[in-house]
Amino acid sequence: MHTPHLFVYLPQPSEASLLDVLTSTSKTLSETRLTWFETPASLLTACETDSPDWVVLDVDDKGLCTNDLLVMMETLTHTQWVLLTDGIPLPAWNHRAQDMAATVFRRPIDKQAFHSLFIERIHRDSGRPSKGKPVVTSQADQYGYLLGASSPMLALYRQLQRLGPTNANVFIVGESGVGKEHVAKTLHSLGRSYSAGEPDTLSQKIDSPFMAVNCGALSPELIESELFGHVKGAFTGAHQDHQGIFYQAEGGTVFLDEITEMPQSLQVKLLRVLESGEYRPVGSTHNQKANVRLLAATNRDALQAIREGKLREDIYYRLAQFVVTVPVLRERGDDIGALTTHFLAELNHSHQTQVSISTQALDTIKHYHWPGNVRELKHAIEHGFLLSHGCIEASDLPANVLAGHQPTAVEALVLPESITLAELEKVAILQALVRYKGNRQRTATVLGISPKTLYNKLQQYQDLSSDSSSSAHGGERIESD
Repeated sequence: MHTPHLFVYLPQPSEASLLDVLTSTSKTLSETRLTWFETPASLLTACETDSPDWVVLDVDDKGLCTNDLLVMMETLTHTQWVLLTDGIPLPAWNHRAQDMAATVFRRPIDKQAFHSLFIERIHRDSGRPSKGKPVVTSQADQYGYLLGASSPMLALYRQLQRLGPTNANVFIVGESGVGKEHVAKTLHSLGRSYSAGEPDTLSQKIDSPFMAVNCGALSPELIESELFGHVKGAFTGAHQDHQGIFYQAEGGTVFLDEITEMPQSLQVKLLRVLESGEYRPVGSTHNQKANVRLLAATNRDALQAIREGKLREDIYYRLAQFVVTVPVLRERGDDIGALTTHFLAELNHSHQTQVSISTQALDTIKHYHWPGNVRELKHAIEHGFLLSHGCIEASDLPANVLAGHQPTAVEALVLPESITLAELEKVAILQALVRYKGNRQRTATVLGISPKTLYNKLQQYQDLSSDSSSSAHGGERIESD
């Protein structure tokens, strides 16, 4: 492990607190070397023979030659420079800061900024052990391109096992981010893994191509040429023949993602391919054989898309020989935690790091509703990984994930062990009545009860209070006798 080396020159008494911070940092991080200098000239001389990782330097000192410093900064390109100044304008410091060659602090020094931009960076660079156990192994089972072992995913795997080696067209339905393309790739791989000769099975070579097209990402003018190709001179700019996706995917699989975004005119031509197994390149007078398996997907309700005119009913029933619904992440239980470890372990492996994740962050992740599904979870872990200081805390996660896990007033309520349900109800009613200044109609509406029920409850509390008061007075008379 590399040991960060700091060179420091801070002559001003006003920087005593910064000196304390640097000294305590050096003691905390045993793997960090800290060297103090009495003059800026001696610091620059030392830089010539022992290039440091960090330099903290007061650039307003009269003994400092600005030109010598600038030359040294040009020479030591890997060194991080922290410059302290009174703020007298000097373009040289601005240029170094803009090039990210230096961080400039102007007096009075903001201690919080100094800690965030410098001290925390040292902690990261020093390889300080993180809180918790580093996540270096995945807990997610894998089937093809898919991850997870929850009941909904196991049911999906069983369905794919049956459909994979067949010639059947499959229509994949699921919310954005659930992994529809991964389902399509898994079906493609299953088709390649089975040998030919079985009844109604697909014979694909091991190297058969998988071609994916996002129908919503291509302009209506280009998508036909992209799918079916075109001949030279078919339209302005068609200077040579172009082989489309159906030709490139010969013997393999074509995956049409977001099929409901495909123009109606092209859906008619796609229907012809499904019915006859042939297509015609733009501008050509000859048909070509379509030797591909067709898979399609959408994140919309297919029947609703038909009613809205987004999808032709005839092409839907041609494509939807089998419909596969991909489970949403919020219904996959323990898969959320397993996927978290998988993505974090991959990041640690890729970056050669030892980042862990706190219990609070993991709890936040497990209780979030994940409208963006697996894609959103992966991005959230990447977000936390990049912002963490060795351990992903809840505060390192995206703001929307944190906002989605804020405890409600009821969840945050801590109740005494001895309180009864009737007592809790009474407190809620009386507090609401006070909050709405005795307005019984509004109080009843907010509490979700009828005004008559509220009246009866208040009458009940009044009767109990009267009985209690009578008992107390009666007790006093008996005692006085």
